[in-house]
Amino acid sequence: MEKRFLNVSVMQHTISADLNTNLKVIGDSVESLMMGYVRPELIVGVEFGISKSPISIDDEAIKFLAGLAKKHRVYLVPGTFAEKSEELAEGEAYNTCPVFGPDGTMICRYRKKVPFRPGEMSVPSNEEEDYCIFKIREKGITVGLQICYDQFFPEISRTLALKGAELILCPALDPIEYRHVPEILPRARALENELFYIWTCGTGQLGASTCCGNSVIVDPEGQVLIKCPETPALVTRTLDFSQVELKREYGRDQHLNSLRYFNVQYPFAGRLNEAPVYQGAGSLTADRKEYEEKTRGVRMGNL
Repeated sequence: MEKRFLNVSVMQHTISADLNTNLKVIGDSVESLMMGYVRPELIVGVEFGISKSPISIDDEAIKFLAGLAKKHRVYLVPGTFAEKSEELAEGEAYNTCPVFGPDGTMICRYRKKVPFRPGEMSVPSNEEEDYCIFKIREKGITVGLQICYDQFFPEISRTLALKGAELILCPALDPIEYRHVPEILPRARALENELFYIWTCGTGQLGASTCCGNSVIVDPEGQVLIKCPETPALVTRTLDFSQVELKREYGRDQHLNSLRYFNVQYPFAGRLNEAPVYQGAGSLTADRKEYEEKTRGVRMGNL
Protein backbone atom coordinates (compact mmCIF):
# COMPACT_ATOMS: atom_id res chain seq x y z
CA MET A 1 0.00 0.00 0.00
CA GLU A 2 1.54 3.30 -1.13
CA LYS A 3 2.33 5.77 1.62
CA ARG A 4 1.06 9.28 0.90
CA PHE A 5 1.87 11.75 3.64
CA LEU A 6 0.62 15.34 3.81
CA ASN A 7 1.53 17.95 6.41
CA VAL A 8 -1.60 19.97 7.16
CA SER A 9 -1.84 23.09 9.32
CA VAL A 10 -4.83 24.82 10.89
CA MET A 11 -4.92 28.59 11.49
CA GLN A 12 -7.44 29.15 14.28
CA HIS A 13 -7.43 32.88 14.87
CA THR A 14 -9.53 35.71 16.22
CA ILE A 15 -11.69 37.26 13.51
CA SER A 16 -11.86 41.02 13.12
CA ALA A 17 -14.40 43.19 11.33
CA ASP A 18 -11.40 44.90 9.73
CA LEU A 19 -10.06 43.32 6.53
CA ASN A 20 -6.49 44.51 6.94
CA THR A 21 -6.32 43.19 10.50
CA ASN A 22 -7.42 39.75 9.29
CA LEU A 23 -4.88 39.78 6.46
CA LYS A 24 -2.07 40.62 8.87
CA VAL A 25 -3.09 37.78 11.18
CA ILE A 26 -3.22 35.33 8.26
CA GLY A 27 0.11 36.56 6.94
CA ASP A 28 1.80 36.32 10.35
CA SER A 29 0.26 32.88 10.95
CA VAL A 30 1.53 31.49 7.65
CA GLU A 31 5.00 32.92 8.31
CA SER A 32 5.05 31.32 11.78
CA LEU A 33 3.85 27.94 10.50
CA MET A 34 6.51 27.87 7.79
CA MET A 35 9.22 28.40 10.44
CA GLY A 36 8.40 25.05 12.06
CA TYR A 37 10.57 22.02 11.34
CA VAL A 38 7.39 20.15 10.28
CA ARG A 39 6.59 22.42 7.35
CA PRO A 40 2.96 22.50 6.19
CA GLU A 41 2.03 21.62 2.62
CA LEU A 42 -1.63 22.60 3.09
CA ILE A 43 -2.84 25.43 5.37
CA VAL A 44 -6.50 25.92 6.28
CA GLY A 45 -8.17 29.02 7.79
CA VAL A 46 -11.66 29.77 9.13
CA GLU A 47 -15.02 31.03 7.89
CA PHE A 48 -15.04 34.82 7.38
CA GLY A 49 -11.40 34.78 8.43
CA ILE A 50 -10.66 36.99 5.41
CA SER A 51 -13.55 39.45 5.44
CA LYS A 52 -17.16 39.63 6.52
CA SER A 53 -17.53 42.91 4.59
CA PRO A 54 -18.09 42.25 0.87
CA ILE A 55 -15.09 42.39 -1.46
CA SER A 56 -14.67 41.16 -5.04
CA ILE A 57 -12.69 38.13 -6.17
CA ASP A 58 -10.10 40.41 -7.80
CA ASP A 59 -9.61 42.57 -4.70
CA GLU A 60 -6.06 43.33 -3.57
CA ALA A 61 -6.71 41.16 -0.51
CA ILE A 62 -7.11 38.09 -2.72
CA LYS A 63 -3.91 38.96 -4.58
CA PHE A 64 -2.12 39.23 -1.22
CA LEU A 65 -3.27 35.71 -0.29
CA ALA A 66 -2.19 34.35 -3.66
CA GLY A 67 1.22 35.90 -3.05
CA LEU A 68 1.47 34.15 0.33
CA ALA A 69 0.84 30.76 -1.27
CA LYS A 70 3.40 31.43 -3.98
CA LYS A 71 6.04 32.75 -1.58
CA HIS A 72 5.92 29.62 0.56
CA ARG A 73 5.08 27.10 -2.19
CA VAL A 74 2.08 25.83 -0.23
CA TYR A 75 -1.57 25.00 -0.87
CA LEU A 76 -3.50 27.71 0.94
CA VAL A 77 -7.20 27.64 1.87
CA PRO A 78 -7.14 30.88 3.90
CA GLY A 79 -10.79 30.92 4.99
CA THR A 80 -13.85 32.59 3.51
CA PHE A 81 -14.97 36.08 2.63
CA ALA A 82 -18.19 37.84 1.64
CA GLU A 83 -17.92 37.99 -2.15
CA LYS A 84 -19.72 40.69 -4.09
CA SER A 85 -20.38 39.80 -7.71
CA GLU A 86 -21.85 41.47 -10.79
CA GLU A 87 -24.53 38.79 -11.02
CA LEU A 88 -25.91 39.69 -7.58
CA ALA A 89 -28.16 42.56 -6.56
CA GLU A 90 -26.70 45.51 -4.67
CA GLY A 91 -25.92 44.53 -1.08
CA GLU A 92 -25.95 40.77 -1.75
CA ALA A 93 -22.88 38.55 -1.41
CA TYR A 94 -21.79 34.93 -1.60
CA ASN A 95 -19.85 33.25 1.21
CA THR A 96 -16.77 32.21 -0.76
CA CYS A 97 -13.63 30.21 -0.02
CA PRO A 98 -10.68 30.48 -2.44
CA VAL A 99 -8.05 27.77 -2.92
CA PHE A 100 -4.51 28.74 -3.97
CA GLY A 101 -1.85 26.41 -5.32
CA PRO A 102 1.90 26.58 -4.64
CA ASP A 103 2.42 28.75 -7.73
CA GLY A 104 -0.05 31.35 -6.43
CA THR A 105 -2.77 30.39 -8.91
CA MET A 106 -6.34 30.29 -7.62
CA ILE A 107 -7.12 26.63 -8.33
CA CYS A 108 -10.79 27.00 -7.54
CA ARG A 109 -13.26 28.81 -5.32
CA TYR A 110 -16.26 27.44 -3.48
CA ARG A 111 -19.46 29.31 -2.69
CA LYS A 112 -21.43 28.05 0.30
CA LYS A 113 -24.48 26.01 -0.64
CA VAL A 114 -26.47 26.31 2.59
CA PRO A 115 -26.20 29.63 4.46
CA PHE A 116 -27.32 29.50 8.08
CA ARG A 117 -30.70 31.22 8.18
CA PRO A 118 -31.70 33.54 9.71
CA GLY A 119 -28.27 34.35 11.12
CA GLU A 120 -26.46 34.53 7.77
CA MET A 121 -27.88 36.27 4.73
CA SER A 122 -25.29 35.09 2.18
CA VAL A 123 -26.69 34.10 -1.22
CA PRO A 124 -26.60 30.30 -1.68
CA SER A 125 -24.92 28.64 -4.61
CA ASN A 126 -26.61 25.36 -5.40
CA GLU A 127 -25.59 24.33 -8.89
CA GLU A 128 -24.30 20.78 -9.40
CA GLU A 129 -21.02 22.01 -10.86
CA ASP A 130 -20.41 24.07 -7.71
CA TYR A 131 -19.22 21.02 -5.77
CA CYS A 132 -15.59 21.84 -5.09
CA ILE A 133 -12.92 19.19 -5.59
CA PHE A 134 -9.24 19.94 -6.08
CA LYS A 135 -6.09 17.87 -6.37
CA ILE A 136 -2.83 18.07 -4.49
CA ARG A 137 -1.08 16.76 -7.58
CA GLU A 138 2.32 16.23 -5.98
CA LYS A 139 0.82 13.72 -3.54
CA GLY A 140 -2.06 12.31 -5.59
CA ILE A 141 -4.53 13.45 -2.94
CA THR A 142 -8.09 14.61 -3.71
CA VAL A 143 -9.63 17.27 -1.45
CA GLY A 144 -13.25 18.39 -1.13
CA LEU A 145 -14.38 21.74 0.28
CA GLN A 146 -17.50 22.89 2.10
CA ILE A 147 -18.32 25.75 4.46
CA CYS A 148 -19.76 25.59 8.00
CA TYR A 149 -23.52 24.88 7.83
CA ASP A 150 -22.96 22.66 4.77
CA GLN A 151 -21.72 20.04 7.23
CA PHE A 152 -25.24 19.52 8.58
CA PHE A 153 -26.35 18.12 5.22
CA PRO A 154 -24.68 14.70 4.78
CA GLU A 155 -25.65 14.67 1.11
CA ILE A 156 -23.02 17.35 0.47
CA SER A 157 -20.19 15.44 2.15
CA ARG A 158 -21.29 12.18 0.52
CA THR A 159 -21.25 13.80 -2.91
CA LEU A 160 -17.71 15.05 -2.30
CA ALA A 161 -16.66 11.55 -1.24
CA LEU A 162 -18.29 9.99 -4.30
CA LYS A 163 -16.41 12.51 -6.44
CA GLY A 164 -13.19 11.12 -4.97
CA ALA A 165 -12.47 13.27 -1.92
CA GLU A 166 -10.09 11.67 0.60
CA LEU A 167 -10.07 14.80 2.76
CA ILE A 168 -12.85 17.33 3.35
CA LEU A 169 -12.08 20.82 4.60
CA CYS A 170 -14.82 22.75 6.40
CA PRO A 171 -13.97 26.32 7.48
CA ALA A 172 -16.64 27.28 9.99
CA LEU A 173 -17.74 30.02 12.37
CA ASP A 174 -19.80 28.61 15.22
CA PRO A 175 -20.67 30.44 18.46
CA ILE A 176 -19.78 29.00 21.81
CA GLU A 177 -23.38 27.74 22.20
CA TYR A 178 -22.51 25.18 19.48
CA ARG A 179 -19.12 24.09 20.74
CA HIS A 180 -20.43 20.52 20.92
CA VAL A 181 -20.65 20.45 17.10
CA PRO A 182 -16.99 19.46 16.51
CA GLU A 183 -17.51 16.56 18.91
CA ILE A 184 -20.21 15.14 16.63
CA LEU A 185 -20.50 16.18 13.00
CA PRO A 186 -16.86 16.14 11.82
CA ARG A 187 -16.50 12.67 13.33
CA ALA A 188 -19.70 11.45 11.71
CA ARG A 189 -18.83 12.90 8.29
CA ALA A 190 -15.33 11.40 8.45
CA LEU A 191 -16.52 7.97 9.54
CA GLU A 192 -19.46 7.56 7.16
CA ASN A 193 -17.34 8.67 4.18
CA GLU A 194 -14.10 7.02 5.33
CA LEU A 195 -11.89 10.07 4.86
CA PHE A 196 -9.99 12.73 6.79
CA TYR A 197 -12.12 15.70 7.84
CA ILE A 198 -10.80 19.06 9.03
CA TRP A 199 -13.26 21.43 10.69
CA THR A 200 -11.97 24.87 11.67
CA CYS A 201 -13.53 27.72 13.63
CA GLY A 202 -12.44 31.22 14.59
CA THR A 203 -12.11 32.65 18.08
CA GLY A 204 -13.01 35.86 19.86
CA GLN A 205 -16.01 38.15 19.92
CA LEU A 206 -17.79 38.82 16.62
CA GLY A 207 -20.97 40.86 16.87
CA ALA A 208 -23.32 39.25 19.38
CA SER A 209 -21.43 35.92 19.35
CA THR A 210 -18.35 34.46 20.96
CA CYS A 211 -16.67 32.14 18.47
CA CYS A 212 -16.02 28.69 19.90
CA GLY A 213 -12.67 27.67 18.38
CA ASN A 214 -12.26 23.91 19.02
CA SER A 215 -11.01 23.18 15.48
CA VAL A 216 -10.53 19.45 14.88
CA ILE A 217 -8.71 17.05 12.58
CA VAL A 218 -10.48 13.68 12.33
CA ASP A 219 -9.24 10.45 10.74
CA PRO A 220 -11.18 7.97 8.50
CA GLU A 221 -12.15 5.93 11.58
CA GLY A 222 -13.87 8.97 13.08
CA GLN A 223 -11.17 9.42 15.73
CA VAL A 224 -10.13 12.96 16.69
CA LEU A 225 -6.42 13.41 16.02
CA ILE A 226 -6.22 17.01 17.23
CA LYS A 227 -8.65 19.33 18.96
CA CYS A 228 -7.75 22.97 19.46
CA PRO A 229 -8.71 25.04 22.53
CA GLU A 230 -11.11 28.01 22.46
CA THR A 231 -8.18 30.40 22.10
CA PRO A 232 -6.10 31.19 18.98
CA ALA A 233 -3.95 28.25 17.89
CA LEU A 234 -1.63 27.11 15.12
CA VAL A 235 -1.34 23.32 14.73
CA THR A 236 0.34 21.04 12.21
CA ARG A 237 -0.30 17.33 11.74
CA THR A 238 1.09 14.79 9.29
CA LEU A 239 -1.72 12.75 7.72
CA ASP A 240 -1.11 9.33 6.16
CA PHE A 241 -3.56 8.88 3.29
CA SER A 242 -2.96 5.15 3.07
CA GLN A 243 -5.37 5.11 6.03
CA VAL A 244 -8.18 6.11 3.65
CA GLU A 245 -7.49 3.10 1.41
CA LEU A 246 -7.08 0.87 4.45
CA LYS A 247 -10.48 1.89 5.83
CA ARG A 248 -12.35 1.72 2.52
CA GLU A 249 -10.89 -1.58 1.30
CA TYR A 250 -10.00 -3.52 4.44
CA GLY A 251 -11.95 -1.92 7.28
CA ARG A 252 -14.18 -3.99 9.54
CA ASP A 253 -17.02 -1.76 8.34
CA GLN A 254 -16.84 -0.52 4.73
CA HIS A 255 -19.48 2.17 4.37
CA LEU A 256 -18.85 3.32 0.81
CA ASN A 257 -18.63 -0.25 -0.52
CA SER A 258 -21.83 -1.15 1.34
CA LEU A 259 -23.60 1.81 -0.25
CA ARG A 260 -22.74 0.45 -3.70
CA TYR A 261 -23.24 -3.24 -2.88
CA PHE A 262 -26.71 -2.82 -1.42
CA ASN A 263 -27.65 -0.12 -3.97
CA VAL A 264 -29.32 2.10 -1.39
CA GLN A 265 -32.05 4.19 -3.05
CA TYR A 266 -32.94 7.84 -2.43
CA PRO A 267 -36.69 8.00 -3.11
CA PHE A 268 -36.98 11.75 -2.51
CA ALA A 269 -33.89 12.82 -4.48
CA GLY A 270 -34.92 15.73 -6.69
CA ARG A 271 -38.42 15.92 -5.18
CA LEU A 272 -37.93 16.81 -1.53
CA ASN A 273 -41.20 18.75 -1.34
CA GLU A 274 -43.07 15.46 -1.74
CA ALA A 275 -41.56 14.00 1.44
CA PRO A 276 -44.20 13.39 4.15
CA VAL A 277 -42.14 15.28 6.74
CA TYR A 278 -42.82 18.52 4.88
CA GLN A 279 -46.57 18.07 4.60
CA GLY A 280 -48.10 20.73 6.81
CA ALA A 281 -44.69 21.89 8.00
CA GLY A 282 -43.91 25.60 8.33
CA SER A 283 -41.54 27.40 6.00
CA LEU A 284 -37.91 28.23 6.74
CA THR A 285 -37.46 31.23 9.02
CA ALA A 286 -35.46 33.13 6.43
CA ASP A 287 -34.53 36.39 8.15
CA ARG A 288 -34.52 38.11 11.53
CA LYS A 289 -37.88 39.81 11.01
CA GLU A 290 -39.57 36.50 10.20
CA TYR A 291 -37.91 34.93 13.23
CA GLU A 292 -39.22 37.64 15.54
CA GLU A 293 -42.73 37.31 14.13
CA LYS A 294 -42.67 33.53 14.38
CA THR A 295 -41.41 33.45 17.98
CA ARG A 296 -43.78 36.19 19.05
CA GLY A 297 -46.63 33.82 18.26
CA VAL A 298 -45.42 31.33 20.87
CA ARG A 299 -44.28 34.03 23.34
CA MET A 300 -40.62 32.98 23.04
CA GLY A 301 -38.11 35.72 23.74
CA ASN A 302 -40.87 38.29 24.26
CA LEU A 303 -41.63 39.50 27.78
